Amino acid sequence: MTHSYTIMPTIDATGKLLSPLFIVMQEISGDFGPLVKKDLFTAPNIYVTASRSRKMMKDHLKTWLEEVYFPHVGDRTVLVIDSWLTYKNQALLNNATPEGREVQVVTVPAKTTSLCQPLDVYGFRMWKDFARKIWDWVLQDDVKCEMHLRNSVLKLQSLVHNQFSSPRFRDMWKVGWSHPGYFENDEHFEFKTPSQFCFDSEAAKQNEKCSSPTCPKFHFLKCAWCKCTLCFEHFFHCNHFCELIN
Repeated sequence: MTHSYTIMPTIDATGKLLSPLFIVMQEISGDFGPLVKKDLFTAPNIYVTASRSRKMMKDHLKTWLEEVYFPHVGDRTVLVIDSWLTYKNQALLNNATPEGREVQVVTVPAKTTSLCQPLDVYGFRMWKDFARKIWDWVLQDDVKCEMHLRNSVLKLQSLVHNQFSSPRFRDMWKVGWSHPGYFENDEHFEFKTPSQFCFDSEAAKQNEKCSSPTCPKFHFLKCAWCKCTLCFEHFFHCNHFCELIN
């Protein structure tokens, strides 16, 4: 069974990708059964929930605010969101806002999301491209990995989020804020995208061997944190979750 899902990354104007990544999985019952919950893939950088449609509903927004947003931002914030009907529930926002915290909501006008929503301006395309490269590798090399399964989907998104969280990509995330005019000055940022850094490095061109000792396999990607060259097995199957910047 192929699992449909929605991801909700959160970035701030300093170019930081916040953790955890919020994921809504489509489940027939609208929730995970006890056996699924028992074996569900977990990681410190993802928060996983479910719905019948995989879309963000009111309960999911409340959970996102309480578990993802407010625990990781300052006491006074500006929240930029699109015009999806669920996001316009002011009563829900008020109820989810902790005492002593203040949040000003800026709603992107309808039909302008691609122009004004930072992640749509510059972010989602990079994310999808990176995930697609992993999928393509599995298909082209006939790797034994069932990427359509629920836990593979969650591991994939956890690993992509981890790579994109590297401080190397802070300037990339700032572009989504700069281009629509959220900054007073339209700054120009120089950077490599995650795909360029991880998949198109010198290690890839020279087809270097995996950095894992005794591993005979060759380059799949270069980690955006530690810069190690990794084969697919040591990146994906061994779950290379890295926070060691080099």
